Amino acid sequence: MSLPPVLSGKRRLWFGYLVANGVGQAGIAVGMALLVKLGFDTLVTPGRSFSLESAAGFGGGFAAIIAAAAWLRWRSHLDAEQLGQGYVHALRLKLFRHLTRIGADGARQMSRGAVMLRFVGDLTALRQWISFGLARLTVSGIAAVLAVGTLSVLEPVVALAVAVAVTVAALLALGIGPRLRLTTRETRRRRGRLAAMLNDRVSHIGVVEAFGQETKERKRFERLSTRLRRSLIDRARVIGLLRSLSEASGSIASMCALIVGAVQVGAGHASPGAVVAAMVVAGFLAPRLQDLGRVYEYWNGALIAREKQLQLLALKPVGRRKGRGEAGALADGAGRIELDAVGLAGLFDGLSATIAAGERVALVGPNGAGKSTLLRLIAGILDGDGGTVRLDGQDIAGLRWRDLRRAFAFVSPDLPLLRGSLRLNLTYGGERPADAVLRQILDELGLDGLVERLPGGLDARISEDGAGLSTGERARIALARAVLMKPRVLLLDEADANLDRSARAVLDQVTRAYDGTVVFITHDPDRAAAADRILLLADGALRTVTADALSPATGTPAAPKDLRLVG
Repeated sequence: MSLPPVLSGKRRLWFGYLVANGVGQAGIAVGMALLVKLGFDTLVTPGRSFSLESAAGFGGGFAAIIAAAAWLRWRSHLDAEQLGQGYVHALRLKLFRHLTRIGADGARQMSRGAVMLRFVGDLTALRQWISFGLARLTVSGIAAVLAVGTLSVLEPVVALAVAVAVTVAALLALGIGPRLRLTTRETRRRRGRLAAMLNDRVSHIGVVEAFGQETKERKRFERLSTRLRRSLIDRARVIGLLRSLSEASGSIASMCALIVGAVQVGAGHASPGAVVAAMVVAGFLAPRLQDLGRVYEYWNGALIAREKQLQLLALKPVGRRKGRGEAGALADGAGRIELDAVGLAGLFDGLSATIAAGERVALVGPNGAGKSTLLRLIAGILDGDGGTVRLDGQDIAGLRWRDLRRAFAFVSPDLPLLRGSLRLNLTYGGERPADAVLRQILDELGLDGLVERLPGGLDARISEDGAGLSTGERARIALARAVLMKPRVLLLDEADANLDRSARAVLDQVTRAYDGTVVFITHDPDRAAAADRILLLADGALRTVTADALSPATGTPAAPKDLRLVG
């Protein structure tokens, strides 16, 4: 997958404006030079002087040129920013679409800090290249080339001297390029490490506190920050040298114009007005050369940022087929699930079972047997290596993703609350229910007290992962989120973990009363016994067992010989 083209759609128009701007700025320089030449030659020629009308004309001409130059500079900044921001917006959307396409498992191939750096630091580097690098290269480059061309007409020898000075400075800048690229890569690598460490430790500051590792983490953070500081200073040293060369090239160009022009006047090969006009053009070149000196800096940063963006776009979905066949609509049904020889390498092979519509099924088994993975296979989030999963007689591999996601709802510790309002978390994934329906669900799940307690009620802000709420409150909100979707199948992945007695009672009540199929993973033999059926996943096989075959301590089989298969 490639990055979006820089010049596409409306961005072509903005780039066209920049090209026209460069031509316009060169025209300003030519107009200023000709006006200065005419005025200077008039003043130094014996017997000639400005009349009042001529002085007013020259003054008006200078004022118009200055105003036009100021407008062109303002317009170039605006169009450059529109070009850069337009591109970054398109790339940002593409990156986010790709993340949602590869799913959670695909995104985990890259650390969260690295992903965030792609969206912040790397996008900034690309925007700077387009807005400050490519735009300046276009405007200042065109203006400088046309200005030097004009200078070659006015004074060819002066133009040659200026061109030589600019070329030498450009070659020196190119020689610095590899060192700049090296320091930029090192800075980015160290910034990434610091960002990844900071993101992880801030997200899990409670772990640091619980194990008394504050001093150790502060020292580690200090080491990473120190290394980043040194890298940034090394990079600034190279950038400073590059910028000084660009500034020096402008000064050298003006000096060459002055010295060579003076020699030409002394030799009688040029008029004073032509030399002064050449000085005006050289003075016009100086800030443009400084602009061009920054282009190489931005280009190096953009090259590295582009590599990192392509790394993110190269991530592939994990456990998903590339294509899902013809995307068909999901027909009406009550939630019947059929597993036909479903397999996944390393966990199980050839699992077959049928779960009737409206049935309450407990899925038990030892840790690592693949229970959570099986739920994801049932829901179509993960694709198996073989076999078929059907929902109400339809192969889920051929269903539209939107229909599939509305047919299944998950409750799992791995699906935490989102940063946002309580209302957002409750209604996420489904259509916004009527307030009466929402209040009823909140009352059934015992969340009405929480709503009254939180400032703002349903519009109260929830922190990332539901920080500040109790484990039971987070679990009840997650359960309400799933129930409010009104799915055909409710999948509970150890939703009873770490819940107190009252919260478990609420969970059991919702499970019993839910108008649909429920499949839940549990290690509690009492909860498993309350199900219509118990499915045991162990040793790569799926079997139906009775409740008295489960260990009271873990909810898993006491021993294989004690199992009583009933189907």
